[in-house]
Amino acid sequence: MIYYKGAFRETDNVIYFKSEVTLAANDVILFGERKYFIESVENGFLLLQRVGSIHTVSV
Repeated sequence: MIYYKGAFRETDNVIYFKSEVTLAANDVILFGERKYFIESVENGFLLLQRVGSIHTVSV
């Protein structure tokens, strides 16, 4: 398990969670019904941005 701490830009809200996979910038993570885009990862600290909706696109 990898333990992370995440925060939202310009807020004091911090969340703590663990993951079975290594997370990287530009990944999207799901917490129940909420989706978050990872802006950056630095030493296990994630800068998160809330995502409104995700659409499936095929090429």
